[in-house]
Amino acid sequence: MRSRRLLFASVIGSLLTATGAHAQSRAVETFHFEGELHSTDSDTKGSTSNGTLGIDFRGTLPLGSYFGASLSAGYAETRVRTRRVVENEDGTLSGIRPSCNFDNLDGEVALFARRPTLGRISVSYGIGRLGSDCSDNSFFIPSGGDSLDTERYSVSAEVYWRNFTLGASQTTLSMDNGPELDVTEVKGSWYPLQSLRVTLFGNDLYDEDTYGIELEHQPQFLGDGFGVRLSYSDSDAEPNTRTVQLSLTYYFGKRVPLLVRDRQYR
Repeated sequence: MRSRRLLFASVIGSLLTATGAHAQSRAVETFHFEGELHSTDSDTKGSTSNGTLGIDFRGTLPLGSYFGASLSAGYAETRVRTRRVVENEDGTLSGIRPSCNFDNLDGEVALFARRPTLGRISVSYGIGRLGSDCSDNSFFIPSGGDSLDTERYSVSAEVYWRNFTLGASQTTLSMDNGPELDVTEVKGSWYPLQSLRVTLFGNDLYDEDTYGIELEHQPQFLGDGFGVRLSYSDSDAEPNTRTVQLSLTYYFGKRVPLLVRDRQYR
C-alpha cells in the first residue's frame, strides 16, 4: 500500500517537473464523443457469480489550450447468484439459491490538464445509485435496504513516453450506511501498434490486491471508428474472484489511431 502511494506521488511529481520543458499542444484537439456496450462476468470461487450488461456514454471537450473536461453517464444491469442452496429451518435443502438483480445508474464529471507529449493530471467526481430486487434470503446491500447511493472522488496522473504510458490513481468511495473505501491503482500501457494497446494493472480494493491485463484494439479496416476491449483480472483474496469483461466502443467524430485518440482526444 505504501509503495503504491509513493509511486503515485512520483508520477505526479515527474509530470509537474516536465511541464516547462516542452512546447504546449492542446489538451483536447476537438470535441470527442463515444458510446460503449460492455458485458462482464465475475466469479468468486465457491461463493457467488454474476453477469453484467451495461452501456456508457462519454463526451470530452477542450477548455482552452491547457485543459479539458469530460462528462460520462452509464446504466448497467447485474444478476448475482450464490452457489449454495438455502437450508430450511429443519436442515433440509429447499433447492433454492438466493439471488439478486441490480440496476446501476452512474455519472461522472472530470477536469484535467494535459500535454500530449508529456502526460495528464485529472480530478473527478462521480455519483451512483444501485437498486436491487433480491430474494427473501439475500442480503447483498450493506444497508439492508433495496437501494444504495454512492459518491466518489478521484485524482489520477499519467506520464507518456514514446509508445508507453505509466499511470496511477487514488479514489475515495463513500456508500450509504457503509464504510468509506480508499483504492489505489497503478497501470502501465504499451502500444505495439498505433491501433493496439496492452495494459497491465493492479489495485487494492477492500485491502485485497487485484491484478489484470487489458487489450484494446481499434481495427483500421473499420475506419478507426470502432474499438474492442477485452480484460481479465484475478484477486489474491480467499476465495479469489476472477473477472472477464468484453467491451465494444463506437467513436463519433474524427477518425484517428488509438494512440492519438488516447493522448489527444479522450
